[in-house]
Amino acid sequence: MVTGRRKFLIRGGLLVDSKGVRRSDLLVEAGKIAACEKEIDPPSGAKVVDARGLVVSPGFVDLHTHLRQPGNEKSETISSGSRAGVSGGYTALLAMPNTTPTLDSPEVVSYVRQLAKEAVLDVYFAGAITKGRLGESLTEMSKMAELGIRLFTDDGAGVQNGQLMRRALEYAKGIGVTLAQHCEDLTLSNGGAMNEGAVSAVLGMKGIPNAAEDVMVARDIELVRLTGARLHLLHISTGRSAEMVKVAKADGLPVTAEVTPHHLVLSERRLADFNPIFKVNPPLRSDADRLALWGALGQGTFDAIATDHAPHHKEAKDTTLDQAAFGMIGLESALGAVLGELQRQLADKVVGEGGLSDEQLMNLVGLFTWRPARIAQIDDVHGGPLVVGRPANVAIFDPTFKWRLSETEIVSRSKNSPYFDTDLVGKVLYTFVNGDLKLREGELCL
Repeated sequence: MVTGRRKFLIRGGLLVDSKGVRRSDLLVEAGKIAACEKEIDPPSGAKVVDARGLVVSPGFVDLHTHLRQPGNEKSETISSGSRAGVSGGYTALLAMPNTTPTLDSPEVVSYVRQLAKEAVLDVYFAGAITKGRLGESLTEMSKMAELGIRLFTDDGAGVQNGQLMRRALEYAKGIGVTLAQHCEDLTLSNGGAMNEGAVSAVLGMKGIPNAAEDVMVARDIELVRLTGARLHLLHISTGRSAEMVKVAKADGLPVTAEVTPHHLVLSERRLADFNPIFKVNPPLRSDADRLALWGALGQGTFDAIATDHAPHHKEAKDTTLDQAAFGMIGLESALGAVLGELQRQLADKVVGEGGLSDEQLMNLVGLFTWRPARIAQIDDVHGGPLVVGRPANVAIFDPTFKWRLSETEIVSRSKNSPYFDTDLVGKVLYTFVNGDLKLREGELCL
């Protein structure tokens, strides 16, 4: 990707990164951070960005994005998804391998890396654990690792065979990569369309019990205990699974976990009118589980907020609930959804009193930036800290801006967002990718 040629002085912002929270100017030059001081005189030719009242952070990193290419370009492409990412403050995306063909060989990896050259941010790829994501035989992970793949997953279908998952973990440990698991026991989910609970009972819909997730989380944590391999747990949705992650970490196991905005913000009640826009896997759970996830978030159980951005063309959602595709988009709304819910909880004194503290702000930014960057092993270029010499991957957002997502303004090729009737708080206004200004005052400038 071509680095920036222009100079930018980001003036008066509240810098938030792994080093802390402080007021400072930031000078961007030749694609890198050239200076970070309390007050910087504008150099000749520098464009000044007024960041007073705004938060300046490392660019966001998404560990869980579905870009659909190759195979389903009608729903999304690497290029369109990257534009949606920039709109949401992201400078790096990790694309999932459940494409057609599957990202399960060096040849396919090489192909999509070529496609990624057209992206407006940095796109990285996860490789599949098993060939075709069929759960039968392992892929050539070492050959894909030689091409830079650092995370492997069969996302969309967890590895059902425990012995095969053990072998995969042992192999991954030997080559220094991380496995990520979609935790779902398919014999327990049994073709369900939503959470198994009070709402599914009223609607007469087949449900997916919490146990479908919990039993695989338990199994794989024990396999990590057995093998010592690194494991990342995707889109945790139940309070019990979060508690098991907490215990695993307390035991010193190399386990990390992510939570999505929609599992933090929405519950099974949103499906009470059979609206398939809210159908997602794992499903939206009970409010008790949702609040338990917030509790785990506050305790440091989760390492990342990941979007699980899952675009679908209108025809895939415009059908009955049981027939509709699982998934929802989230790159453009992630910050606003999470920060909006956090602000509501602060107002209701669910998670403390008063406004957003510096500690809470730093923890939130960390879940979007440096912590997922470490898991993806890209923290040498993404995630911060905002110090001299680092690549200028930067997001600037207004933490108090209230807004609503409009279908006509969505950048993604698909419009299956669950937030059209939700008040969002926190709007990304500027995104710099390797020093290039890609988003200005909330509008793409490509």
